[in-house]
Amino acid sequence: MTKRDALEQKIISYFEHTKNVSFVIQYAVAIMIKNALVLSDYSDFLKELVRELFLTAEPSDVLRKNLPYFKPYFKSGEFDTVVHRLFSNKKTYFQFTEEARLNTNYLHAVTQTPTEISKYDYYLLAVFKASNGKRHTWTLRDINPAVTTEEVWEKTYRLLKLLTTLELFQQGDSWKFAQYVKFDYFENAKVMHHEEPKEDAKEPSQGEVQQESAQISEEPKEELTIMVPHGFDPRSLSDAEAWALVEAHLPEGKMVVDVAVVFVERQADSTEEQEPDVAPPSISDFMQDSHALSSASAASEQPAVGVVEPTNSTPVKERSRKKRPLSGSQLSAQALINNRRDRQEGKTGKGSQKNNQKGKNGNSRKKKKRQK
Repeated sequence: MTKRDALEQKIISYFEHTKNVSFVIQYAVAIMIKNALVLSDYSDFLKELVRELFLTAEPSDVLRKNLPYFKPYFKSGEFDTVVHRLFSNKKTYFQFTEEARLNTNYLHAVTQTPTEISKYDYYLLAVFKASNGKRHTWTLRDINPAVTTEEVWEKTYRLLKLLTTLELFQQGDSWKFAQYVKFDYFENAKVMHHEEPKEDAKEPSQGEVQQESAQISEEPKEELTIMVPHGFDPRSLSDAEAWALVEAHLPEGKMVVDVAVVFVERQADSTEEQEPDVAPPSISDFMQDSHALSSASAASEQPAVGVVEPTNSTPVKERSRKKRPLSGSQLSAQALINNRRDRQEGKTGKGSQKNNQKGKNGNSRKKKKRQK
């Protein structure tokens, strides 16, 4: 099953349990935004379910506001039926959806896929403000090189602004994409390593292989156990993500070759065993989220091939040039590592300054925690 198929099934399952029409429609718009920027094909996402909702669901402002985006899902006669179902007349439809119809041009504009394989991978790094005023960044990989050109910057800007109209990806009491700040495109060179095999190396005999295997078996490697969340498949990690995860748990003085890594899945909570998994898709299902403004500062090291920032935006403090940006894979692995560390240390996610204090007071607190 492809990532697209898995995501569609997750949303369908969520809808079957919650009947949340608003979420399905808005998430489908978010995927349209993604489809307009990346090389992967997400066109006609959830087409049958979306058609059914517009034709049968209780009329609402969410259906009315987003209807123009889904016009390609319907035949001309069908679309007129939906318009008359949701609006008193066409004049009301045109007045209510004026901005949405302008955005449709950017959502469905055809961007030519490059005919030649690029020697670079492109990704988008954008900065937003949540509804609580805090800045955060997220990364979208697999960017179509054609949308990184100066002629198409306006399209990206409009699509990111459209994302702020969707009440999705809530964290606590705040919405993650409440206000757009800026975006940058970056390019990473594709690196391949190849080494000519040594001609002088002779094939080991079967006896030598058996003897070497016996010697290795006599010196078993130290086992390194890494706990992963329930339902998480370590095989889904890329090489870079797995490498970062293992390095984060290596004992001091040890190297990766010195240990045998064993991933252990945490047991499901009692609630997880009783209730089906009907949680809505998270922000990581939609885009790769870095959850940190500092990564945006670090990413400024890379050669940006595009940048758009509103003229009235708040000036950003001068950024350090000593840190190199993490790749999309490393950001994903780092998020997994940070989540695990937070659970182990009992953090609440509020960034308490007490945990960072040094000296006798800080040490005494740690001892008390251990005694508990």
